[in-house]
Amino acid sequence: MKLPPFGLGHSLYRGNLHGHSTHSDGVLSAQAVVETYADLGYDFTCLSDHLWIDDKFAATSVCDGRALDRKGFITLPSAELHCYGKTYDQDGVWHIVANGLPLDFACPDANETAPDLIARAQAAGAYVSLAHPEWYTMTTDEAMQVAAADAVEIYNHSCVVTSARGSGIAIADYLLNEGKKISFTATDDSHFELPDWGGGWVMVAAAELSQNALVAALKAGHHYASTGADFTDLQIEDGVLTVSSSPVENVVISGAGHMAMAETGKNMTVTQFDLSKFRSDWFRITLRDAAGKMAWSNPYYKSDLT
Repeated sequence: MKLPPFGLGHSLYRGNLHGHSTHSDGVLSAQAVVETYADLGYDFTCLSDHLWIDDKFAATSVCDGRALDRKGFITLPSAELHCYGKTYDQDGVWHIVANGLPLDFACPDANETAPDLIARAQAAGAYVSLAHPEWYTMTTDEAMQVAAADAVEIYNHSCVVTSARGSGIAIADYLLNEGKKISFTATDDSHFELPDWGGGWVMVAAAELSQNALVAALKAGHHYASTGADFTDLQIEDGVLTVSSSPVENVVISGAGHMAMAETGKNMTVTQFDLSKFRSDWFRITLRDAAGKMAWSNPYYKSDLT
C-alpha cells in the first residue's frame, strides 16, 4: 500500500506557501517575487502579505497576483492574517497563514479572535497554517486555542536566517500527542532583505496545477515538506514501512511521546521499519542528508491504514 503523496497518480508540484512583497513589508515587487520563484524551478508560490489594520507593516487587502500567472507557474492568493491575543509577540498579534483565500476576504479587525479568524478563513476555502511557532514562543496553551488550523509550519527559512528560531516541530508534536490531526509545511517567509528564499518548500501531489487542486491536496495532506531532501516513495505492507528517498544519512520514524526508530548510514535510498511493535497509532518520517538538508512527511495513522 502506497502512502500519500505517492500512489495517487498525480504529479508533485513544488511551492512556497509563505512569502511577502511590497504589497506589505517585502522588499521586492509581486512581479519580482514571482520571477524569483519561477527562476528557481518552483511550480507555484504565494503572495501571503500581511493582512491587518497596522499600516506600518501590513495591507488591508489580499494581494492579487493573478496577472502574474504563466504557463507552468501559478500564484496562490494568500495572506498572513493577524489579530490580537498572542502573548510573546512585540505587537501582541497572532501570525496565521491562509493559502487559497478569496481576494475579497475582509481584513481582520481589533475584535476578532484567533479561533474565529481561523474558522473564517477555512470557511472561505483556505488552507490555514500556524506560522513560525518557535519564533514567537507559542505556548502549549496557545497551541490548543488554535488547534483547528490545518497545519503547523515546522520549518520557516526566514526565521532560521534572521533569528535562529525557525522550527515548529515541538508544537506540532504536542498537538499530535493531544489527538489533533494536523499536517506540516516548510516555508520561506521570504521578505528578501536577507537571503531568505529557496530554503523551505512543500511538494504537493495535485490533480493539476491550479488553485483549487493545490488547496484540496494540501487539505487532504497529500504533500511533504522539505529543505532539500526528497521522498521518492512510501509503502507499507504487513506492518513494514519502506521509505524510498534521495540519498540520506538518517531516517527517523517518530510517534507518540518519545517513541522513535532510526536508521543511519551513507547514501541510503531505501530504508525499512517494522511498525508492528511501534507503540503509537501515529507516526511521521524525517529525512536528513549529508549536507543537513531535511524532509518531513505528514503524520500517518496506523488505524487509518488498516
